[in-house]
Amino acid sequence: MPARIPDLPTNQSPAAAAPGPEPVSGDDLAVLALEQMDQGVMLVDADLRVRVINPRLYEMFDVPMGYMPGDDYARMVRYLARRGEYGPGDPDVLAASHLERTRRADPPLYEHRRPDGRVLEVRTRRTSAGGFVRTYSDVTERRRAEDDLATQRHMLRLTLENMGQGIVLLDRDLRYIAWNRHALDILGVSEEVMCSKPALSDIVRHQISSGLVSMPAGAPDFGDDLDAKTRYLMDRLGRPEREFVYARPQGDGRFIEVRVVPLPDGGQVRTFTDITDRVIADEALRQSREILTGVIDAIPALIDVKERDGTVRLTNRFYRETYGPAAAPPPGPAADRAAALDRLVVDSSQGVPFHEDRAPDGDGATRDWLTTKMPLTDEEGEVTHIVTVALDITARKRAEAELRDAQASLIQAEKLSSLAQLVAGVAHEVNTPIGVTLTAISHLGEEVGRIRALFEENRIRRSDFQDFLDVAWESTRMILSNVERATGLIQSFKQVASDQASGERRPFDLAAYVDEVLLSLRPRLRRTRVTVDLDIPAGLIVDGYPGSFAQVLSNLIINALVHAYDEGEAGRILLSAREQPAGWIEMHYADDGKGIPADIRPRIFEPFFTTKRGMGASGLGLSICANIMTGTMRGSIALEDGGDKGTRFLLRFPVG
Repeated sequence: MPARIPDLPTNQSPAAAAPGPEPVSGDDLAVLALEQMDQGVMLVDADLRVRVINPRLYEMFDVPMGYMPGDDYARMVRYLARRGEYGPGDPDVLAASHLERTRRADPPLYEHRRPDGRVLEVRTRRTSAGGFVRTYSDVTERRRAEDDLATQRHMLRLTLENMGQGIVLLDRDLRYIAWNRHALDILGVSEEVMCSKPALSDIVRHQISSGLVSMPAGAPDFGDDLDAKTRYLMDRLGRPEREFVYARPQGDGRFIEVRVVPLPDGGQVRTFTDITDRVIADEALRQSREILTGVIDAIPALIDVKERDGTVRLTNRFYRETYGPAAAPPPGPAADRAAALDRLVVDSSQGVPFHEDRAPDGDGATRDWLTTKMPLTDEEGEVTHIVTVALDITARKRAEAELRDAQASLIQAEKLSSLAQLVAGVAHEVNTPIGVTLTAISHLGEEVGRIRALFEENRIRRSDFQDFLDVAWESTRMILSNVERATGLIQSFKQVASDQASGERRPFDLAAYVDEVLLSLRPRLRRTRVTVDLDIPAGLIVDGYPGSFAQVLSNLIINALVHAYDEGEAGRILLSAREQPAGWIEMHYADDGKGIPADIRPRIFEPFFTTKRGMGASGLGLSICANIMTGTMRGSIALEDGGDKGTRFLLRFPVG
């Protein structure tokens, strides 16, 4: 109800607006009553002229006092529509709709939500003269409270449904009045059954008859008397005087923990927790303890567990056999050292790493021990126990003197054995040329299918056939080159494992062969933004082992793609070679990637050393390069200083 509308005339004359007589509508008592009402009140006649408006209504619609009875109700509605009182949309359309409902007095009761969020309950009643009386009550707080209550009820319901336990509420007659989904599952009843508010005894009877609940151990034999079984359980578990918890096995194999909490009004809250996993875990823990005790007794080492004050709580069989009836080390310097180390573990909360010690056994014989001590702590990190493990290394210490002379030869034999295993293990590297060959054959097959289809459809053109010939020629070269390379690699790996020499040697043009190697790597390079440039003069003939040399180049380039550049990063690799005096060739590899950190540079040629083991790298690439260059190629490979960025290798090998 607007107080003052700039574009609408008011029926209040200037004289009437000045201080003077009271409003002409109603007597003084009625006006006073309207002014004191908490509700907004409006009286509209049959001609939609507003006859009465009380001050509370002006406050509800947040407009100043100004309009007196007699204003045009339709104009007021249109004004309110323009202010957004009836929501977004065409104000004229909204106003017309509101007026149409008003004429029908439909609905007689509805709620109006104002733009500021407050909710007004609107009641409309027709008058005998064809007009209507409308009252407005501010029910915002009531609606907010109802919404909050509904939200709380919803949250409570969600909380109950999301509990890992079943929960039920029983009234003073022990009838079910509330429950959650987990309770229905554990009790073995449906929602429909629970909605009928069954008694606790009814559900107990159902569970006994369906086999979900068995009679406890020690119960009398009631035979098939279901009522007697129900009474027995109800007498024992129906109405405990205080909070009561018991566990029971279910007929479906589960173990259920039931907690009964009596309420002051005689009702109960019962929760059902599936403790099957806990029971199984407890049984597994018991078995594990038995197994652990057996394992500890089987370990050929001294094991003891002491408390903080040095009291021994646990020893194994080897410990007891070592020290005999005394079941403790004899006193002396060794025992004093052990006690000092125990105090160190307690004070520092840190273990003592393996260290060698010498102490007598129960018979007084001196033994050598490899001993470690470890703390056991509680939740606060306080040391509660000290675990000591001592390995008898007496025989090893005696043998060390005898083994020193043979140590050098054993180390050499181990290196040779490792080399043989390394070369035999990297035979899977031939997958690269074989994969390239399969890719080339597949691509060639697709091109043959395409050209054949064009031929059969009589749509083949000279350019199509020329493209096919180009693809066929390049694919054939790739197939032949990679098959030859795979054969050479297999022979190379076998021979490096036996005598580090290639079984096949032939002259090859270094520049042309490097180009063939890059051709085989082209599918891998295409997936990156790394380019490979060559600076090798033509006609540089090498009488050597092309298959092994190809392996070295492939490993260097693939190693760079894996380690030197991030995915999608652009880069450049340069391969250059020159013949040096005295029949040697120096070949330089250089990239502009990340480079190799100084702390790992001494280890890059070690077998299985890699910084990306979890990302598919095996750590064999550079190790293979080193073995081939120093063995098969009778040359060398060295890491050079790459400056601020990049990695550089120098490869030296003889011309013939």
